[in-house]
Amino acid sequence: MFGIKKLFGKQVGNAQAEMKKVVNRDLMQAIVGGGLLVAAADGEIEASEVSKLDELIRSNPNLTHFGSEITETINRFTGQLNANFQVGRVQIKRELADIKNAPADAEEAFVNILAVAQADGQIEPAELVVLKEIGMHFGLRLADYGIEA
Repeated sequence: MFGIKKLFGKQVGNAQAEMKKVVNRDLMQAIVGGGLLVAAADGEIEASEVSKLDELIRSNPNLTHFGSEITETINRFTGQLNANFQVGRVQIKRELADIKNAPADAEEAFVNILAVAQADGQIEPAELVVLKEIGMHFGLRLADYGIEA
């Protein structure tokens, strides 16, 4: 009897871990995509921006369990943006749309995207344009986060 309980307990734990991944995958993809979209806005995705993005996601308790999937997602979106900015932009906007109706996720993604934009010490005008667009998409204002546009 205890063997059955132990077996089912392990299966329940595995199922809960997988469910957590599914639930937070949209958030992780939105943060990665939005961060890279802003980073690419000035024509170059800088190493400092990618490093900040990776650091932010890996330090987020809701996202740490993605492990290597974080790197894969960064590489996928970077590849799309480098191959054709507009194609990558459309894919990323779809990821952002996935969390638009979850206010807490939208705000979490937005502040992480802002942090990526600030990673190299300043927000470039082209990055500011993308930040405004993402903020409007989420119903959030840059001024509420101390950034004057």
